[in-house]
Amino acid sequence: EDNARKFISAAEKYGFTPWRDYVMHAPYFINLASKDSRIYYRSINVLRKELETALLIKTPYVVIHIGSSKDMEGSDIQKQINEKVLTALRKIHDGYDGKTMLLLENTAGSGNIIGDTFEEIGYFIKKMKEENVEIGFCLDTCHGFAAGYDFRDPRKVRKIFTEINKEIGLDNLKCVHFNDSQAEFDSHIDRHEHIGKGKIGAKGLEEVICLVKNYNMNLIIETGHDKVKEDMAMARKMRDLAS
Repeated sequence: EDNARKFISAAEKYGFTPWRDYVMHAPYFINLASKDSRIYYRSINVLRKELETALLIKTPYVVIHIGSSKDMEGSDIQKQINEKVLTALRKIHDGYDGKTMLLLENTAGSGNIIGDTFEEIGYFIKKMKEENVEIGFCLDTCHGFAAGYDFRDPRKVRKIFTEINKEIGLDNLKCVHFNDSQAEFDSHIDRHEHIGKGKIGAKGLEEVICLVKNYNMNLIIETGHDKVKEDMAMARKMRDLAS
């Protein structure tokens, strides 16, 4: 709690507003579909603690990667995934009444990683909403591009957002990881690149900003620190030019 107070004080000192301007990201070892009980229940316990920590530092969201189905076998793998993930989300939220929300982030889809399609993420969000548990969506542009969503062309970007609205609901889109991609389209390779310098390019990314500009959400740049100032300047320029 002492560290949380120091964090909030520092955030406010540098112009960040609590409950608005910063987002937590859960550890990458999380796997809500693991058949290994140790990993599975540790993931559940860690995410519950992450939510509680997020409340202390007054952040609205904790972004998570769902996990991997690499150790599942049989003809009903999707059913196994759905049951494991939904059970984990229920356990994480059991007795939880805080305002911080978990956000499911889309993935590049390498190997057996879960969450590379909007349909899959939308399934979990809708199922939990039916049980009065609110979780949301974090869109990563690099991951989406690698998974087969073409962000290079403004017209196609608009179609992507139409699909997000259909499968997930734009009201559930709470945060954007705003990244270009080193890897080719539909490569399933997660390699972030500086804004406008990768395979997506400036035109498509500018359209993303144009579409989300009127939403109350954060765009978070996850690129190399060597040129992060240039990335921020480019994003601001795109924002200012967006109609």
